[in-house]
Amino acid sequence: MRAMFILATYEIGGVSTVARNILGILEKNGIETVFLVEKLSDKRCLLSDRVKVIDLDIIPQKGFFAKIFNIMRHLRLMRKYITTEKPDVILSFTSLVNCYAVLSLLFIHGRKPKLIITEHSEQLFMLKWAYRMMVFLLYPRADYIVTVCKSISEQIKRLFPVNHEKVKVIYNPVDIAKIKQLSAKGSISGGLSKTLPCVGTVSRLSPEKGVHFLMQGFKTLLERVDARLIIVGDGVERSNLERMAEDLDVRKKVIFTGWVDNPFKYLLRMDIFVLPSLWEGFPNAALEAMACGVPVVASDSTGGIREAIEDNINGLLIKPGVPSAISGAVYDLLSNKEKRENLVQEAYGSIKQFDVDRIEKQYMDLIFN
Repeated sequence: MRAMFILATYEIGGVSTVARNILGILEKNGIETVFLVEKLSDKRCLLSDRVKVIDLDIIPQKGFFAKIFNIMRHLRLMRKYITTEKPDVILSFTSLVNCYAVLSLLFIHGRKPKLIITEHSEQLFMLKWAYRMMVFLLYPRADYIVTVCKSISEQIKRLFPVNHEKVKVIYNPVDIAKIKQLSAKGSISGGLSKTLPCVGTVSRLSPEKGVHFLMQGFKTLLERVDARLIIVGDGVERSNLERMAEDLDVRKKVIFTGWVDNPFKYLLRMDIFVLPSLWEGFPNAALEAMACGVPVVASDSTGGIREAIEDNINGLLIKPGVPSAISGAVYDLLSNKEKRENLVQEAYGSIKQFDVDRIEKQYMDLIFN
């Protein structure tokens, strides 16, 4: 069995972490894998040497004609490598890459590989009309459509003319054993007190992640208790967030780590993990915090949040985009050790359904079906 895995950008965090876990599943099951990626980031998750990586080196362009040229180049290269590598199955991630994979197969003659596309976003309606039309026309041609939560599955069934039997829910895998191993490696220095509580998040720093609401909530929290805030990750919003920390006069109590190879050592240091996103496909970072034994406060936003977190059972759910809700929930947990411990205990039990060993079987059933 030979597989091709296709992704837009391979970097650190988010979808790339999920991609790495699935590549690990394929390798574990003896499936020879080619990893086709639009762009390899300089900062990226480590991969096994046995995965053949092909970097298309496609850089996003501005302007109508430049974008059309990029699309045509992408399709040409994708078709070339599908033809030369001859995979038995193709797995692709994210909406546009999924569409390119379907289009590429339209121009391949003879036996075609099974195509499994994966949708991570509930925000399909936010795509530009041309891309929405591509999804509408092309998604039904895939052999299977994997969604990372039930809400995305229901949206696809409702909005697009797909065979409902083709749509499968497979949650993002979490490698619990590896997370626990990595969380114990390395030390953290600078800016952290052993006596003060620590609140934190692990996130791409982009507007929809809502980290600016966490910053505002942290400012309010400091009116009631002294604490520190760790923000693990990087992105386009970092300079704005650093400026906000200065404006709120909390900069000396906020630590920006940037991208790190091992975020789990920071998770282990947190007393409370906050996921302030305005929307999520599936809350990977929250599950990783739960695996590290950290109580979670999460925005009750779109996607699979409620499929992973039960309010007041294995975490706390709050209204999205409300800083006072963040500060109130965090203070509540900091003030109640018994409640924190109960949430952690329930969380560790509930995340086992997302463990990589369980998700592995679901992918293998789909690939070999």
